[in-house]
Amino acid sequence: MIKKVVDLKKINLLIFISFFPTFILRSNLNISEIIYTLFIFMAPALLINYFLLEKKIINNFFLKVYLSTIIVFGIDNNVGLWNGIIQPIRYSLIDIFGVIYIPALILMIILIFFFTFIIKKADNKFYNVILVFVITLFIFNIFDQTKSYKKIPNFVNSSNTDYKNVELVIILDEMSGFKSFESLTDDGLEFNNLAKKFFKKHNFEFYSDAKSIAGNTVTSVSALLNHTTSDQTRSQVTRPSPNYFIEYELTKSLFFEKFNDISIYQSMHFDYCNFKNISKCEGYSPFNKNKYLPGYKDTFFSKIISLWKINGSISSTFIWRLFRELRIVDSNLEPEGHKTSFQHLFQKIKKDVDSKNYDLIFVHTFVPHKPYGFNKSCDYDGSLSTLNRYKSTKDSVEQHNLERKCVLIFLDKFLEELKISNNIDSINLTILSDHGARIIKEDNSYFSTIYAYRNSSTNYKEFKKEITIQKVFANQFK
Repeated sequence: MIKKVVDLKKINLLIFISFFPTFILRSNLNISEIIYTLFIFMAPALLINYFLLEKKIINNFFLKVYLSTIIVFGIDNNVGLWNGIIQPIRYSLIDIFGVIYIPALILMIILIFFFTFIIKKADNKFYNVILVFVITLFIFNIFDQTKSYKKIPNFVNSSNTDYKNVELVIILDEMSGFKSFESLTDDGLEFNNLAKKFFKKHNFEFYSDAKSIAGNTVTSVSALLNHTTSDQTRSQVTRPSPNYFIEYELTKSLFFEKFNDISIYQSMHFDYCNFKNISKCEGYSPFNKNKYLPGYKDTFFSKIISLWKINGSISSTFIWRLFRELRIVDSNLEPEGHKTSFQHLFQKIKKDVDSKNYDLIFVHTFVPHKPYGFNKSCDYDGSLSTLNRYKSTKDSVEQHNLERKCVLIFLDKFLEELKISNNIDSINLTILSDHGARIIKEDNSYFSTIYAYRNSSTNYKEFKKEITIQKVFANQFK
């Protein structure tokens, strides 16, 4: 028989505050989804507790380990140790451990042994203190709205203007160009030929030797939107965002100043919506119901596991990754979610074009950015989105070229639909990428990009001279 270390009622209270899925209070779930989520999180924990304690099938030492594990889970679930400790130093940890999950697991084990040692030494006294501490975290987490779905930038301000023409700018993240390392293979050359056929079909002018000044989004796009080729622009016109869901935000854009009613489609990485002339802003949100590509596991479990993961705990990150590896769920978080809903994105853009309410539609999508996701039919395959770090260079290049081809297919379908609705000539379309695929640490993989432009009067034309996308964009819109 086990020694009664703490009152069983206190253990049940600890389980409740540790396993309660507080993220449901910050999500736009319906009543049935909330009930199902509560059952999934609470029922197994309470059932296990019943068999371990009521049936008295563990000894006194393992009871302490058990209590410590619940305490650590509760702290992690209410604070978010992954986003609080692991994520900020992820690159350093990857360099040291190779796999980001190893230091996270080590941290959890250290904390469990720490609390086991303290409970062993202090018994009931310490347990009461830590129970109060976890309750405090729980209460704060209940009322804290920092991670509410409402914090993701999403708004629409009505526009009464009817624009005859609209500038449409689509930035495809990590899509390498014609002279990239990825285009040196047979698959890459096939992409080049398909891209030229696509541009010819739709009368694009394009640059076959386009480069970016930088191999990262914030530096590249901040310069692009301020008509400069200086990589120092980033420090002058961007800042880290205080928003939990956003990494950086743009504070100045000479390009945006030229327009009156702008519609933005953006990622969580870079927020463009802090300007008065932004009439519509749609930040990618895993909380929203999207129309997904065939192949995506559009299930309740995919949604709940993803929403738990975005709240930043180590426990949720492990479960999210494990369930994806076992093909139980797919992720709708960034960047995977951009690919799962890529076709839906174009449907929303077309709706904006048809409305004629905007003089600029600006789109930045994490397609074809890693992790991979498109199969040969350009449907979604979640098995491609895991273990990308361990793919060989050859396999990565092959998959990237496949995804570049799929991008062309989606773009072609989008333009064909605009033709059917007689709106193809009402748009001035610029398609570009912010930087290359970055598969190897070479300039032609980091900086090679695409850049193409069409309107009602352009004809197919290839510019072969080497240019930077920032300079061409500035010349086009200054």
